[in-house]
Amino acid sequence: MAAPAQISQDELEELREAFAKIDVDSHGHIGTDELNDLFKAANLPLPGYRVREIIQDLTKTGDLHDGKVTFNEFANVVHGLKSTEVAKTFKKAINKKEGINAVAGTSEQSSSGTQHSYSEEEKVAFVNDDTIVTWVNDTLTQAGKGTISGFKDGSIATSMPVLDLIDAIQPGSIRYDLIKVEDLTEEEKLNNAKYAISMARKIGARVYALPEDLVEVKPKMVMTVFACLMARGMKRV
Repeated sequence: MAAPAQISQDELEELREAFAKIDVDSHGHIGTDELNDLFKAANLPLPGYRVREIIQDLTKTGDLHDGKVTFNEFANVVHGLKSTEVAKTFKKAINKKEGINAVAGTSEQSSSGTQHSYSEEEKVAFVNDDTIVTWVNDTLTQAGKGTISGFKDGSIATSMPVLDLIDAIQPGSIRYDLIKVEDLTEEEKLNNAKYAISMARKIGARVYALPEDLVEVKPKMVMTVFACLMARGMKRV
């Protein structure tokens, strides 16, 4: 099975890096018992029951070979998880309860009938990059702030889009008098980034990226910052 053409080359490379972290012997495949670790390495943490369902699906479709998962099969699974339909379902989340929502009106259920709910952070893992960028820009626009073109936008090096988004989510939280906006030195960019990461965590976003990730505009890590802020922002709805 070939990797899906709909996944960008950049994302494929990131998935390959994650796969290589688990496939330490470079065999080109991993065991199903390692699949959960692989999703975590790819910044797509899934509940254990969901991983078991994926394994069952791969078994039914004949895509497992002696209990092994190849990279292309993994890439296809990721593409399925990030599909537009899942993203739409995610955006319809209702039944809010202490930061945990049920999807499409009902919680996901395992084959045993156990009810499961997704945290906001878990659900954002299913959403594709375009959905996150759209949400970020909509939120920034509503707050009268500038937007981004994507996770490689040069303005991210100043951390201003992140700081503006934090302030849009929790108005008045950012002290703009502490931020250098124009003609920034590398040290000033880093100071802005440290402030942005600190404030993101302070308002409740589970950000694990480093300030350097913003300054260097590392797309994958930048995406995780905005995804975590999106998860935090959606709790306001």
